[in-house]
Amino acid sequence: MINAWWEAESGQRFWMETLRRRDIGNAIQAPHLRANNTRTPYYELVEHVRDGDVILHWDANRSGASAFVAWSVVDGSPYETGNVVYANGAPTNGTEALLRDFTPLDEPLTLPSLVERIDAIRDVRDDVSARHPGPVYFPFDFRKNGTLRAHEGGYLTKFPLELFSVVPELGSARDRATKDERSLDGHVEGSSETRTGRRQAREAGYIADAKVRRAIEMRAVDIATEHYSPEFEVEDVGASRAYDLHLVHRTTGAERRVEVKGSTGDASAVELTHGEVANAREFQPTDLFVVSGIEWERDGDRVRAWGGAARICREWEPLESSLTAIRFRHQVPAATEL
Repeated sequence: MINAWWEAESGQRFWMETLRRRDIGNAIQAPHLRANNTRTPYYELVEHVRDGDVILHWDANRSGASAFVAWSVVDGSPYETGNVVYANGAPTNGTEALLRDFTPLDEPLTLPSLVERIDAIRDVRDDVSARHPGPVYFPFDFRKNGTLRAHEGGYLTKFPLELFSVVPELGSARDRATKDERSLDGHVEGSSETRTGRRQAREAGYIADAKVRRAIEMRAVDIATEHYSPEFEVEDVGASRAYDLHLVHRTTGAERRVEVKGSTGDASAVELTHGEVANAREFQPTDLFVVSGIEWERDGDRVRAWGGAARICREWEPLESSLTAIRFRHQVPAATEL
């Protein structure tokens, strides 16, 4: 099980991809299993990235020293695919997340430059490990000869926010993650290339408009924020936590969490992730805030969402009897080849 320590800290939205291929910045992807049919957390971490997270690209195949060469932004949620190519083999099942806004660094940040800062980098690792017992999936190993290397076998690793103080050359990636993408007159989601078209091209048979879905989700968050604001200080933590809003009562200081769901229909049923269910069972009070009947329209490449009727399930604890399994991961047993 992944130790998702970053969900407890706002702003921990950064990852490092160690590249040994040349198609940088289009997507991150990893098979479910390694070549020896075992699992590794450094593949599973692809399932934990979220829309708007930043991926720092580490090129391990440079003719000179390995280096950070660019960064990209996660474009939508991870999804299952059968088109992961591992070690030049045949396509296999795995997880993929699309990327956008590929941005090369003005100058590569090379391994020798990082080795000069090894003590400060180790201090960051030790600080994060002290705060969060268990694996922290740190991007670098410390070698006995006093040098660094990208974590052995670590395709995707977690890049702690604190590392930016050691590597200010990557500041553009940090700034990108904190940029406010909302307009002043309501949420509008837009980009130069639709996620739907890109994903359909990569994953045959999948049809979904992530841009519309994102606008609907954020319309629901806006309504929930407006509802709770008179009584609570409201923080949108959906990009870093397993729930959407963190509330602090303006008078008593009492904390409350809110899971927000938006729909164009009646929302008589909603989809939940494992993390969302676990959060509601482990922390109370948690509310389920559902907005139904949201309307939307597309203007070229922009999507606007408005309207919606809200209802609240207070102190919400999803019962096992109310959950319906709609998806499983199955390890295929040995079969006779045709």
